[in-house]
Amino acid sequence: MPPDGHVAPWALPTAAIIRAMQARETAARLESFEGRGAGTDAERRAAGWLAKELSDSRHEVVVETFWCRPSWALAHAWHVGLAVAGSLVSVASPIAGGSMLLVALVSLLADVITGVSPGRRLSPERASQNVIVVPSDATVRSTPRVRLILTANYDAGRGGLAYRDPIRGTSALLGRGVRGLTPGWLGWLSIALLWLIAVAIVRLEGHHSQAIGAVQLPPTVGLVLGFALLLELAMADWSLAAGDNGTGVAVAISVARALDATPPHHLDVELVLSGAGDRDEIGLHRYLRARRRERSAANTVVLGVAACGGGSPRWWCSDGALVPLRYTRTLRQLAADIAADEPHLGATPHKGRGTTPALPARNRRLPAITIGCLDSRGLAPRSHQQTDVAAAIDGASVDRAIQFGLLLIDAIDTTVAEGQGHASPAAA
Repeated sequence: MPPDGHVAPWALPTAAIIRAMQARETAARLESFEGRGAGTDAERRAAGWLAKELSDSRHEVVVETFWCRPSWALAHAWHVGLAVAGSLVSVASPIAGGSMLLVALVSLLADVITGVSPGRRLSPERASQNVIVVPSDATVRSTPRVRLILTANYDAGRGGLAYRDPIRGTSALLGRGVRGLTPGWLGWLSIALLWLIAVAIVRLEGHHSQAIGAVQLPPTVGLVLGFALLLELAMADWSLAAGDNGTGVAVAISVARALDATPPHHLDVELVLSGAGDRDEIGLHRYLRARRRERSAANTVVLGVAACGGGSPRWWCSDGALVPLRYTRTLRQLAADIAADEPHLGATPHKGRGTTPALPARNRRLPAITIGCLDSRGLAPRSHQQTDVAAAIDGASVDRAIQFGLLLIDAIDTTVAEGQGHASPAAA
């Protein structure tokens, strides 16, 4: 609730019903663009619809096109395939096999860190688009203000075997069992490569016993299975993606519209709906790279919105497919305070092991955090599955995510006001 004690328009019960209906309509409309994977014609048509839907006299809508190689599964399949070949070759020639394994490891790490690698270069290049909504000149104030970037990706991901509930559920169960202290699938892949490089070194020293072969077998088998899963995923059908991340887009749009009705006092809100965002978040990365001289930790805050189609609201404490990176401490504390003050929302923290919409901003050391909704297993319901349709979206989850987002932005606005000279809540 605002400091003056008045109830904001977005907090009224009627507004909640309208928001849930509008969000489901937005997700259903995005679902209708079947096969809207990164770089597809369906994604371009979805971008055009979003731009038209968001156009009005108070805002400027810009569609920015960029070229990218979004097929991460195919890129990593090349790396894993090279590693499998290296493992087999190392039996006869440890130097040649070990060199192949080392190249695979370096290429894998380069792809994770920079998005550029030999495997990535061997994947097809596609054009994608970011849909950006900025305040018009009439609404931008003359005094310097913090830019709040509200972002979600609108493209769909593929629905391969790796995303089936038995595999996802088992992975989530193991993660909970060790309190999230797992290396993630890229971490396990890196460990397997290091393991095989060590075996190749041992073979180079002249050891060729059956025990060495037995030690080499488990990571090799794991790599073969990973190679098969990655190839299957690279060729799988696109999911309908109404929930992940159609609901993230719907929540971001609803929050932006609510802020139009009750604007923050110290924030300029910019909506960035990114293309090629599934897993790699390439769209937001390109957006921030093009504006690296304008967007700094002193004048920018990024709020990412992940899937909100079911479950309870979460805020991500950390995320990252290989090495988890903690989101901004101040923003995490604001989210925790809201969760304590508004227990009816059921918001809880989450330690992620993937890539959420705000992670590219945190990689650039900008104040950032991601919110969304997850079920009791810590998973986005029906994510990357053909059952991820608008009819299955839980309106209550969507509305709680909207409320949580608005309360968090209100807290950010208050924090900026209190800091004044320290424009952005950029504590590490």
